[in-house]
Amino acid sequence: MTVSGPGDKMRVARFLWGVAWRTSLFAAVVGAGLWWANRPKAWDANTALATPATRVDGRVGVVVVALVQPGRFEPKFFVNFMEKIFTEAIPWPVNELAGADAGIVLVDPDRPFAAERFPPRRLADVWGREADIDGVPWIEKFRRGELRWEKPSAGVPKDIGFYLYPGRKSGMRTPAAKTAIKARYLYYARLPGGVLPHDAQTRAFVDGALADVAARYPVVATALADAFDPHQKEAAVRRVLDAGADTIVLASAQPIYSDFEELKGSFSSVRKTVEAWRKENGNKPVRIVVAPYLASRPGYDALIVARFAASVPQATAPGQSARAILTLHGLPVSLMGSDSWTKRTAEVNARLRPKVEAVVRAKGYARAIVDLASEGFADKLEDPEDKILSVNEAYRRAAQAGDAVAVAVPLEFMAENTDTLFAHSALMFDGLQGYADYAGPPPGTDWNQPFVRRFVAGKTVMIYAGAPGGSTLQMQSAALADAIGSVFRR
Repeated sequence: MTVSGPGDKMRVARFLWGVAWRTSLFAAVVGAGLWWANRPKAWDANTALATPATRVDGRVGVVVVALVQPGRFEPKFFVNFMEKIFTEAIPWPVNELAGADAGIVLVDPDRPFAAERFPPRRLADVWGREADIDGVPWIEKFRRGELRWEKPSAGVPKDIGFYLYPGRKSGMRTPAAKTAIKARYLYYARLPGGVLPHDAQTRAFVDGALADVAARYPVVATALADAFDPHQKEAAVRRVLDAGADTIVLASAQPIYSDFEELKGSFSSVRKTVEAWRKENGNKPVRIVVAPYLASRPGYDALIVARFAASVPQATAPGQSARAILTLHGLPVSLMGSDSWTKRTAEVNARLRPKVEAVVRAKGYARAIVDLASEGFADKLEDPEDKILSVNEAYRRAAQAGDAVAVAVPLEFMAENTDTLFAHSALMFDGLQGYADYAGPPPGTDWNQPFVRRFVAGKTVMIYAGAPGGSTLQMQSAALADAIGSVFRR
């Protein structure tokens, strides 16, 4: 546009003003829409948890939400896992665009841990197929130049690369397919018999707690709701409501509630199902009561103390020091300040620390150190400013200090899973002599006993006591039953 006089300048000014107010209006409308789509919902599980509820009676149903990893590899679990992250951790509409389906993810089953491009000998997809639906082997499509190499994520420690066939869609987000194929070939393929104990032991622990609650309190129905299976979770909640419950006591099998997993995640989705059911049933009033978290109960303390007592060896010489490490699943540094999980872990740590120290001293050690450390999210890549103490750092501190022994007991895992056995182990034991990334348990591993791992650095014996698993199912069930039962009228 050429400007030659006052009239032209006025037209330019009007034009620019028009662009400016329309842009501002558009931004305001989009901003309001985004706020509305992602606004905090009226029901807040944190508030419900903080509200005293020792008066529950009437027709009560109990729902325990549990993260249940399948005994044998199932792509659906890992796809659901990634969908939860994309839908709950990433705001709309970004989550609709992020992680799009770019094609078929492929790895060499003999080298699934590769981080750099290499010539594969064979290739397989997440379903275990080594040929495409047209019958052409994936390795042949590689030779034709139809695949491209995707580098490991720069933000994920010890991540793997993969080959991608962009010729057609896979039916799932590419990050979900990558997570699933990693689980298949890096994790389940390294398990004895390809079997993970998490499903069976988690269900046994929760079923025991629900049976205990049903025997002691007047409940009309109970259910375990799978946190990562939205259809099963909805069906479980509806089953309890259809039984006539007008109050739902809601709990989790995870020892320490977090906003991401439970309070703004699984618990909120249970609430949505309840509201949908109410609309279908004449708006029948249904109350939701959130039970205290498992790790707040005396029975949980007894379990952790017993694990340390069984895992810390007796001192062998006067003046020795020992280090006890309370390990957490962990949260990203960016969430540590805002997620209510942080406050709860501090409470658990403050309560357990003197009890664990007493156990160590009773073993004959002159000095007892108790650390609280994270298994994940605390490595140099995810925590570059070293704001969080990692389990690996705690072990190294023990070696540097000359502690005779360093024993770690997980606080947030009741049964072994792909984190404890593989993903977290690759971080916790990184650089320790005798550890190889993604090494699986040996054949014949007895999952009824904790899977213990030992390393030696200098004069320090390092022990990871493992998840309690089948050996303490009764203690686990009793602690969860106590947490749920605490909200009933006495």
